[in-house]
Amino acid sequence: MTDASPEAHLGPSAYIVLGLLGQYGPGTSYDLKNWADASVGNFWTFPRSQLYAEPQRLAQLGLLEERQEEGGRRKRTYQVTDAGRAALQAWLAEPAGFPELRDLGLLKLFFAEQGSAERVRQLAAEQLGLHRARLKEYERQADCWPTTLPAEQPLRMGLLYERASLAFWGVLAEPEA
Repeated sequence: MTDASPEAHLGPSAYIVLGLLGQYGPGTSYDLKNWADASVGNFWTFPRSQLYAEPQRLAQLGLLEERQEEGGRRKRTYQVTDAGRAALQAWLAEPAGFPELRDLGLLKLFFAEQGSAERVRQLAAEQLGLHRARLKEYERQADCWPTTLPAEQPLRMGLLYERASLAFWGVLAEPEA
């Protein structure tokens, strides 16, 4: 049953599925999870459970082709259809809009005047540790990638973001901040 009607709502998780399968080729939901963890999961937060439900929905819409093993675990493998590629291309052509930043550390900092100056320094120290760890991981990844392909460019932004975050939180971690 296919119903790739314009009314069918496709959110970011649908485009993640279409994009990953388009980029890496046919795969299972488990493959999608691994690919997301090593790529878009570094800058786009979403429940990984969507990578198990969304492919089935996209197959019903005719955007993915689904093949299920006859025996064994009856594993399902998905592949992007022409309609799926067209939907992805249409989404890529749309303006991205204003960036969304969801940072729990900044949210807590916004309300920090209701706490103590010491708690702000503790928050800053916690954030420094988290951003140092993420920067180290991004630097490890950068050693493996030439960062010349469009899909690798978000890693460059991640490196810049983590370095800026370290500078920002480093100032707040100082006792005189």
